[in-house]
This record gives sequence, C-alpha cells and structure tokens, in this order.
Amino acid sequence: MIKITMLVRRKNGMDVQAFRDHYEQVHAPLAQSLFPTLRAYARSYPDATLAGEAPAFDAITELWFDDEAGWHACAAVAQSEAGKVLQADEEKFIDRSATVALLVSQHGSPVVTY
Repeated sequence: MIKITMLVRRKNGMDVQAFRDHYEQVHAPLAQSLFPTLRAYARSYPDATLAGEAPAFDAITELWFDDEAGWHACAAVAQSEAGKVLQADEEKFIDRSATVALLVSQHGSPVVTY
C-alpha cells in the first residue's frame, strides 16, 4: 500500500469553516471523481496543538493507493487536463505554496487493552 500525507494551509484571509466546507463539499468529491485508483481519502482538521496553540496547518490529507501503479495513475491524471480542473479549484481555497506533500510508510502496532 502507498500512502501520501499532505499538510494543507487555507488561503490567507479565508475563514476556517469556509475552508473546511469547500474541501468537503466541493474539492473532495471532485478529487474522488478524478482519481479512481484511490483506495481511501481522508481529511483531518486540527483544532489546536496539544499545547493549545493554533496549528500550523488547516488540514491533514491522507491518500491511500493499493500499489505503485495506482499512485502513478493518479499522478498522471493530476498532470492531465482533468488535473488542471482540480488545481484550479485548489487555487480557490488552498495556499498551495505552503502545502507539504509526503510519501510515507505507515506501520501499525497491536492495540493493548488492560
């Protein structure tokens, strides 16, 4: 399984709730329609750090693919004319210059109950 994690910041001056609403109601459905090789697509919205500070990012986006071929198929779509539609939507609500995209290896541990 291949996983991409993205740290996303909203456009400067955009309201937090407007950012989240656009991501969930417009952008996420658009991305899902364009990328059929996505196994899973999750967005998490941090409210504060554990120290109580404002987080440096407004969303943590996770994309899972079954294999490298699925990831490459997604990357090809992202560079196509269809991908330009997605990029144009991102320009409406995401500070793309502040986005950090990471290819990650995910490991799990068994849950211990007492």
